[in-house]
Amino acid sequence: MSSPLFNEMEAAMAELRAQQAKIRDAQEQTQKETTSATSKDRMITVTVDHQQRLTAVRFDGTRYRSLAPAELANRIVELVREAQEDAAGKALAMFAQLAPTGFGSDIADVMGGDFDLDRMFDEAVRQASEMDDPLPDARKGGAGHG
Repeated sequence: MSSPLFNEMEAAMAELRAQQAKIRDAQEQTQKETTSATSKDRMITVTVDHQQRLTAVRFDGTRYRSLAPAELANRIVELVREAQEDAAGKALAMFAQLAPTGFGSDIADVMGGDFDLDRMFDEAVRQASEMDDPLPDARKGGAGHG
């Protein structure tokens, strides 16, 4: 006969494996993604890969030749930035669906490289402590207690 704790552990492991598979699928899908941005006049199109690296620049027609070099360069830079932001947004949306409940906007920090692992664990410990101690303020002599 299995203990309730063993059954809970098995269920948690199965859930963890299922989540791992979803994350792996999402990673594979994002690696195949490309994002393009096209100028309003349809003269220039740029494409970035899943890591937001520029992979292609395409010019339609010859009108771009009439632009001053600085103007052409600025348009390309703006389009690359736009494509990179779109690519980041796609990845963020995909991985936000997989984030644990309560993770909230922290997924943007993870994707942007500003993730604070220590802060995340400290917050998890704090929340777990609150669950174990339902009246922390009263026991600690919160405000108004002498």
